[in-house]
Amino acid sequence: MRIFAVVLAATLAGVALGYGATVAEFGFPLREPQLTTQKTLPSGAQEKNNHAKDQPRLVVDEPKHLFGRMFQNKTGKHTFVLRNEGAADLKIVPGKPSCKCTVSKVSRKTIPPGKTAEVTLTWKTGKSKGRYRKSVPITTNDPGQSRIRLKIDGTITPEFLFKPPSIFASSVSHNTSSNFESKLYFYSHPDATITSNNVSNPEMSEQFAVHYEPIANKDIKEPYAVCGYIVRVTILPGMEFGSFHEAIIFDTEPAMKTPVRLNINGTVRKPITIFGPYLNPATQTLTIGDVPEGLGKRMRLIMHTSGKHSKDVQLKLKESVPNTLQIESGPGKDLSRGMIHQTPLNIILPPTAEACDYSGDTPDRMGRIVLTTNHPDYPEITLHVKLTVKPKTDAELKDKSKKSGD
Repeated sequence: MRIFAVVLAATLAGVALGYGATVAEFGFPLREPQLTTQKTLPSGAQEKNNHAKDQPRLVVDEPKHLFGRMFQNKTGKHTFVLRNEGAADLKIVPGKPSCKCTVSKVSRKTIPPGKTAEVTLTWKTGKSKGRYRKSVPITTNDPGQSRIRLKIDGTITPEFLFKPPSIFASSVSHNTSSNFESKLYFYSHPDATITSNNVSNPEMSEQFAVHYEPIANKDIKEPYAVCGYIVRVTILPGMEFGSFHEAIIFDTEPAMKTPVRLNINGTVRKPITIFGPYLNPATQTLTIGDVPEGLGKRMRLIMHTSGKHSKDVQLKLKESVPNTLQIESGPGKDLSRGMIHQTPLNIILPPTAEACDYSGDTPDRMGRIVLTTNHPDYPEITLHVKLTVKPKTDAELKDKSKKSGD
């Protein structure tokens, strides 16, 4: 054992002396040290970095095409160029377009490094109006952008257009005139002119007066419009109560492919209209419902007045059944550019109302409110009332008597 230890020590001493002699002779140790400025990447990261150099890279200089303006029912086409600036094949797969009217055509689906492919989009404007935006998604094997969208953007204009497109006469009075206006713009013919007009329903021709005048070129602010007209329509007194749907049709030179038609929809209102959530407008029946005796109830209605007496209408309570029913009106305000005057009405059943039953289905078994007005055409208004004031139960009466005794 002692001999083995001596041999081991002698061996180690020889190795140390040999290493020292080598350093003394050559000036450096046997293993070259690493430079402090050099970084060694982990083997996995180094492999990934080397692999990234072999990837495709997609470049599209103009992924969005602005086509400006097109007319309706036309076909547009644009070709996008896709370039592969990577070191591996670039694969592209067009997706589903944003609408059925947009289709795509691809010159090649695999783009070698340094090469290009063309993607052509074709679209039909159809009956679209205004802003037109469509796109097609493209899926790629580029790790930096696996999905892009090729887009088209512009404006679609018809041959002509009314602004507003229709006239909504929601509050026409039967005994006064109502004036409305729309602007007619032409987009395809700078010299278009209106030669005549007529009402779609000849029987209504005497109820409308139509006037029009050209818009000066300097005053046309509508994009892409090349000329235009101001069209003024007057609805004359005498129209029947209720809704109407008419149109003014214009003849032009040159003639347009579709009729130049300005729709007019509206309602001729009665001079006085009372309405609310619990008032049946057809039968003028107000449903107050079941009210416990001593509780009372308050319901809100609205009165609209129109025509030349709209702001002067006043109501007075002539009769009520039961006679405890009351009505009060609040301050009014103008609506629809002053064509309607609105006044709130409150129907009041006071807590002092006695038990009664006016819940029948015919006017003789209902209550009523009779109002007089200062309107020459509507001197009196009757509202039927469905109401039950339920009497208190014996227990409630005993409890009330006990509390009053205390």
